Amino acid sequence: MKNVTSLWLAITGNPLRFLGSPWPWRALAYLLTSLPGGVAVAVVAAFGRQTALLIAMITLLIVAVVLSGPIASLERWRLRLIDPAAVPAPKPRTPISFADPTAWREIGYALLWATILPAVNGLVISSAALTVFSYASALPSGGSPLVVLPAVVVVLVGLAGCAYLFTVVAAAQGALTRGLLAAPPEERMIELTRSRARLVDAFEAERRRIERDLHDGTQHQLTAVLMQLGLARLDVREDPERTAKAIGLAYDHTQAALDELRRVIRGIHPSALTDRGLGVAVTDLARHCPIPVTLDLDLPRRPPAGVEAAAYFCISETLTNAIKHSRAQNITIKAKLSDRLLALDVHDDGIGGADAVKGSGLTGLADRIGVLEGTLSLSSPRGGPTAIRVELPCG
Repeated sequence: MKNVTSLWLAITGNPLRFLGSPWPWRALAYLLTSLPGGVAVAVVAAFGRQTALLIAMITLLIVAVVLSGPIASLERWRLRLIDPAAVPAPKPRTPISFADPTAWREIGYALLWATILPAVNGLVISSAALTVFSYASALPSGGSPLVVLPAVVVVLVGLAGCAYLFTVVAAAQGALTRGLLAAPPEERMIELTRSRARLVDAFEAERRRIERDLHDGTQHQLTAVLMQLGLARLDVREDPERTAKAIGLAYDHTQAALDELRRVIRGIHPSALTDRGLGVAVTDLARHCPIPVTLDLDLPRRPPAGVEAAAYFCISETLTNAIKHSRAQNITIKAKLSDRLLALDVHDDGIGGADAVKGSGLTGLADRIGVLEGTLSLSSPRGGPTAIRVELPCG
């Protein structure tokens, strides 16, 4: 409910800032796009009245039951006009599952979507438009500014009132939509608990990997350095040439150990991300990718550290998957940071076939994103292309 609440805060905030913002226009678009469904149902109902009102009602009920799932998906997507945060969808269900409360909520919303909501929205929009039009048509065409100016002020106040009215109605409907169509809190809590458990397992596996890399690589290099320096200390007086050679070998082993240590540390958290932000870090990833990468980054500021790290590792993992499996010739990465949302889109022209269920890397990404209340969407039909969209709330 964070962004719907933000919409209410925008309404109650500075009037000039609100009227100059996109909120009124987005609210009007949200109300207008709800009308076509109601018009279609009205046509069916009108046809039903010619035969029998009962048939029209049964038809409406059947449509609500059969199309409740697609309507719910459409409304979750349409809600982004006024609520940029993604609405968590309930777990997939069978087409007809009357024992599932989610099914009843979606059917109930479909009935509202087809009857009450478009009627209310149409009444609000038409009433506001007629009121403003009547005042505007009554404006005097000539005469003293003292006569014209008050009438113009009345029209402007009426337009401002319409902006507030549309936004209030849209915010209320947005809250209703989120309340009925979002995944139940207990379902989200169960999935969040599972995601955190998988993350704990992933972190433990990563800890063991780092420990193994340090033991097998860096520790052996440093042990060799210690041995070379020990030999040099024994030979320093008797054989200076042999001492210089031992010191040279120790230097080489030290350099190799540092390179190994940098490789391990880079896998934990890249310095470019910490020091210079997501844009530079992603550019660095693209520069080292063997597949040509096109970047479209709109990052006016740095997002929160946790969001920034999650976004970086999402892009890194998708690039790794593309390199290993996609046979792609080109990759496109887009990142856009708005007031409350960081959206990432990664697209490649490879062979597709990525599976978020079977792929442990994608499952790990979904878990990392889920802990931040974000969403991951995957489209990867066999034959390609593959498109991944990640949305991370920043507010």
